[in-house]
Parts: sequence; C-alpha cells; structure tokens
Amino acid sequence: MIQVFEGPLCCNPGVCGPNPDQALVDFTADLGGLIRQGVSGRRATLGQDPAAFADSAVARAFVQKVGASGLPLVVADDVTVATGRYPSRAELARIAGVEAPAEDSVTGYCGSSTAVPAAGCCGNEPATSSGCCGPTQPVTIQSGSQA
Repeated sequence: MIQVFEGPLCCNPGVCGPNPDQALVDFTADLGGLIRQGVSGRRATLGQDPAAFADSAVARAFVQKVGASGLPLVVADDVTVATGRYPSRAELARIAGVEAPAEDSVTGYCGSSTAVPAAGCCGNEPATSSGCCGPTQPVTIQSGSQA
C-alpha cells in the first residue's frame, strides 16, 4: 500500500480552485492511474485527517522529528520512499512494482494529468471563498477507488 501524508491543503487532495498546483494535479492523476491498475493507495492531509497521522508510526515519528514543513511523506508498506516532494509517475510505478501507465491513459480528478480545464477542477460548480471546490465535489482517493 502506498500512503501519502500531506500538509494542510485547502482541500483533499489539494486539486481545487481555479489555479491548482500542477504538481498536485499530476500526482493525483498518477496515483489514480496506479489505483486503477489495482495498487492500494491512500492520501491523508494533516488538516483534514490528523487521525491517519496518529495511526501511522512512520508518519507520527516523521512529523515529530521534521515537522509539517517536511511533508509530503510517501510511505510504501511502512517504508519511507519520498519526503518533501511528490514522486514522479515512473517512481510511483517502481515503488508499487507495476508498469507505469502510458502518458495519455492517465486522467485524474481534473480529467487530465497535464492540464486543468478552463473551468478549473470544480467544473461548473463555483469555488468557495477559499478557492476550494464546494463540499459536494468529490476529492478523496482511497483504497483502490477514486471518489
């Protein structure tokens, strides 16, 4: 299982508003592609799922030693595989022990691993005052499914 522990984001998984961070858009799409291949994955943000940090000895120790500024923390089978950055598609595939999905076959929350639609990740729904999608917008990827 690949677990990603992230710092506070405006929404989980941080792909929201009219101008989301491209690294998060790409990572969300890449992890989603692996999950569709059957890889088990879970993302947790410190602000929205602190219990996941408390439940993981690796994440708990990392935050105690390094602090939230060192996140994201990527863990595979209780082994730290990346800190302070999001792994590339190829790195994720290697970590998961699968072949990396083809570039054009990966779509994520926003529908593309390389571009955010003109309407933003909220689609036709308006962003909240914080720039995040409203509460009805699905934003969590967990345990082999994309919600």
